[in-house]
Order: sequence, then structure tokens, then C-alpha cells
Amino acid sequence: MGVIDGFYGSEGISKDIGTQITIASIIVTYFLFWGLANILEKNISEPARKIADNMNLVSSGNLDVQMEVKDSFEFAEMEEAFNNMVFKLKEAQTLREQNEEQNRQLYAGIAHDLKTPMTMVMGYARLLKEKDISEDERDRYLTIIEQQIKAANVQLEDMLGYAKYGSTDYKIYPEEGNIAGFLRGILADMFYRFEDRKMILEPDIPDSVSCKYDAEQMKRVFTNLINNAIRHNPEKTTFKVSVKVDRSAVISFSDNGPFLEDDLKTHIFEPYKKGKSGGSGLGLSVAKRIVELHNGSLEYIENPEDGYKSFVVTLPLD
Repeated sequence: MGVIDGFYGSEGISKDIGTQITIASIIVTYFLFWGLANILEKNISEPARKIADNMNLVSSGNLDVQMEVKDSFEFAEMEEAFNNMVFKLKEAQTLREQNEEQNRQLYAGIAHDLKTPMTMVMGYARLLKEKDISEDERDRYLTIIEQQIKAANVQLEDMLGYAKYGSTDYKIYPEEGNIAGFLRGILADMFYRFEDRKMILEPDIPDSVSCKYDAEQMKRVFTNLINNAIRHNPEKTTFKVSVKVDRSAVISFSDNGPFLEDDLKTHIFEPYKKGKSGGSGLGLSVAKRIVELHNGSLEYIENPEDGYKSFVVTLPLD
């Protein structure tokens, strides 16, 4: 009113006009606050409420929530970050479910593989309690019991190895050595196995290839791959072992026996994935983990042209 008095002079304006101006000012102020409230509601309160509602849905276990990124201010970034968070949570949930299923298969496989030898041991132990069995029968029963206990022990060693090498705390101790000479020594120790199976061994191993490896653990890998070939191939199969250098040490274990079944190829390194010829299904999983601890790789390759399948170990040279 002071401004208005200054504009109109000392007489000012009539009270009616002053009242009208006051009312108009109130109305204008109301609409300004109403417009500002609408802007805040649309651009701040509503997006914040949507984010809060969707976070409550996620906290209740619903991971199928996705927000349409269209709001202004900082809320577009928050909505995009929310969608990324939900995506990561969904990925983690899927991985957890896969691990749980894998563990169920692992436990079921362990139980199945241990049940058979234990059942046979119990059965033959009962027979040994009979007083009227001959010495020959007694010796045969004891031999069977011994074989089954050895089979169960192998299962347990594979299981413990799988758990050990999968631990993040497990360490290996690589040292510089001649991997070619190391492999030749293993083949020499196992040569009788090839003779027993009438398999043809064709090594192609140079005098020296140096790289860093943990001798104890790498022996387990090579022995596993050799035993795998002997156990799962028919007699007179040709088994080739080669060591090459191509920016890495490449050790190949190849044979011309039957290729793997199609449903096994993509799961060959998963625990308790077994072919028709049996086995624990853990040996290859353990071998792959050991090689990966060496910053290397273990792959399965088939070559239909020459009829050979191969397990190929690649190790860094330094």
C-alpha cells in the first residue's frame, strides 16, 4: 500500500480499490503457490513416491520391477540406477539358484556313488560271518570288499579335491620347471596301463619346455586326463600326447576313441556330469580348477576330420 500511495500521491487510492488489489494479490499468490505445488508434485513428489513404491516391491521379493526412465531433475538417473540394481539382483538370484541346483546334483551324486560300494561291503561282510563258507569264498569276498572300499575312497578323494580347489583360500605354489620332462616321467610311470588295455601310445614331446607349475597339482591334472582316456576308450585305441609352444605351453591329450555324447559335451567339466561309461564325474572338474589356478585353461575339442578328440591344457610360459 505504501508503494501504491507513492504512485498515486498523498491522497492514495480509495479503500475499495485497495481491497481489490489485496484480494487480487492473494489470488495471484495462491495460484503461484498452487502452480509451484503442482510442479513439485509432478517433478519431485510423484517420482520419489514411485521409486519408494518400487523399492518396497523389490524388498518383498518381486524382481520383475522396471521403471520407465522419463522423469526430469536427478530422478532419471535414480530410476536408471534402480533398474540396474534390480537387474544385478536378478542376476545374483539366478546364479544362486544355479549353484543350489548344482549342489543338489553334487550331493545326490555323492550319495549315489557311495551307496553302491557301501551296500556291497555290508552284503559281503554278512556272508563272511557265515561259518560254513570255504577259504576260497572267504578270499573272494575279502577281495571284493577291498575293491569296493578303494572305489569309495576314490570318490571321497575326488569330492574333497573338488571342495578344496574350489575354495578362494586355496593356494598353489608354481615353480619354474621343464613341463615336457615332467610329463614324460608321468607317461613312463603309467605305461603299463596302456599295455594292459592294448592301447597305442604316441608321444610327441620335445626335450624341454619351461614354464611355472605346481608339480604336485599338475601331476593330478595329467594323471586324471590320462586315466580318463584309458578308462573310457576301447582296446587298441591310439592315444597321442603332445607338447607345443605357441605363446603358451599347449599340452594335448588326444585319442581316436568314440566322441562324447551330444548332451555331455557342453557339461563335461561340471561336477557329476557322467557319460555312459560311468566314473565319479568330478575328476575333470578338479582338473579344470587346478589349471585355472595356474592362470591357464582346459578345453575339450573334437576334430571330425581325423577322428580325434582332445583335452587341451594351456599354461602361461611366465
